[in-house]
Amino acid sequence: MEVLWTLLNSTIGARQALALGLLLFFLPILFFAYWGIKRGAHLTLRPIAAYDALRGLFARAVESGQPVHLSLGTSGVGDQFTADTVAALNVLEYLAERGAVSAAPPLVTLAHPTALPVAQDVLRRVYRQSGVPEEYDPTRARLLAPDPLCFSSPRSDAFPYAVGAMRLLTQQKLVANVMIGRFGDEFLLMGEAGAQRGLTQIGGTSAPEVLPFVGATMSHPLIGEEIYAGGAYLSNKVTHLGSLFAQDILRGILVAAVLGIVLLRTLGLV
Repeated sequence: MEVLWTLLNSTIGARQALALGLLLFFLPILFFAYWGIKRGAHLTLRPIAAYDALRGLFARAVESGQPVHLSLGTSGVGDQFTADTVAALNVLEYLAERGAVSAAPPLVTLAHPTALPVAQDVLRRVYRQSGVPEEYDPTRARLLAPDPLCFSSPRSDAFPYAVGAMRLLTQQKLVANVMIGRFGDEFLLMGEAGAQRGLTQIGGTSAPEVLPFVGATMSHPLIGEEIYAGGAYLSNKVTHLGSLFAQDILRGILVAAVLGIVLLRTLGLV
C-alpha cells in the first residue's frame, strides 16, 4: 500500500489521487441513484424558501417589464470552484427557460472569462429548444471588469466585478437580484446595494466565511450546499434528482463510517 501511495504521489499527486478515489467511489452510487429515480423511486425534497421564491419571480418580471439579475459569482469553469459555477448555471437554465416563454430574459453578470461562453451557450440552447432562436441576445450575459491577472489569481477580479455589479444594481431597473456561485467579501457590497434598492434578493454560496453576509443581505438565503440542489428543485429532471439522491446516500455512508470508527475506538477495537 505504501508503494502504491508513493507511486500515485509521484505521478498525479496525493490530493488528485484522493479526489480520483472519491470519484470512483461516488460513481456507482450515482448510477444506482439515477437507476432508482428512473424506475420510479420517489424522492421527497424538503421545502427551501429561496427556490419557492425563485419560482414566483417571473410573474412579477412580466407584470413590471423588468428583468431578474443573476450573478454567477467570481469563479470560472475548470478551476477548483467549478461546482459553484455549475450550480449557478443550473439556476440560469431555469431562469432562461421561463424568460424565453415570457419575454422577460434574465440579465446575467459574471467575473471570470471562462464562464462567459458557457452562460451564453445556456441561453442560446434554451431559446433554440423553445423555438425562438432569433430572440437570443448574447449581451444578456455580461463579463464585468475583466482582469488580465484572473487566471493566475482567482480572487484578483472580485472587487472590480463587485463595483460593476453594484453600478448595475443601483442604476438598472430590476425586479430581483439573484446571487449564486463562489463569492468572497464582495458579496456584502453587492448584497447591500440590492438591499438599499429594496429588491427581492435570493442568494447563497458554499464559502463558510461568507454565510454571515448571505444571512444579513438576502431576503431568501441559500445556506452552503443548498446551492447545489437548485437543479433538482427547479427543473425536476431525473439527472438532477439522481445526483441529489446520490449525495444523500454518500452523506449517510460517511456519517455511518464516522460513527462506526468512533464506536470501535471507544471499545478499544482499533
